[in-house]
Amino acid sequence: MRKIICLVIGLTTLLSMAYAAQWSGEWRPFHATYTIYSGELAERKAPTAAERTMTVAFKGQAAKDVFDSIGPDSHPGCSQESGYRERNKRGVSCNYTSVGTDRGYQCWIGLNLRTGESIPTVSC
Repeated sequence: MRKIICLVIGLTTLLSMAYAAQWSGEWRPFHATYTIYSGELAERKAPTAAERTMTVAFKGQAAKDVFDSIGPDSHPGCSQESGYRERNKRGVSCNYTSVGTDRGYQCWIGLNLRTGESIPTVSC
């Protein structure tokens, strides 16, 4: 029994060290677009003194990394098409599609610039 406990502790330590060795903690660049507005994203208006919302949109590896970090998939999602997946956490919304011209990963992050709060900005 003692050998099994030592083996489990040893394996856990080894796996933790291997995982830590892979993570570099470095900042990685990515391409993003953004808009600052008031109202809803689908019906944007000019920002006002009382209301300023920012939505940042990005695709590619950065979007995949975020998508993988905020699981599980949301059900029901905006689309029921085969190959479509969606994940949401407060002001972070990502999707993946394997078909069509927008295939791949894409994400949106919403921020209320007056309060600093993360807010949902993308809807179906």
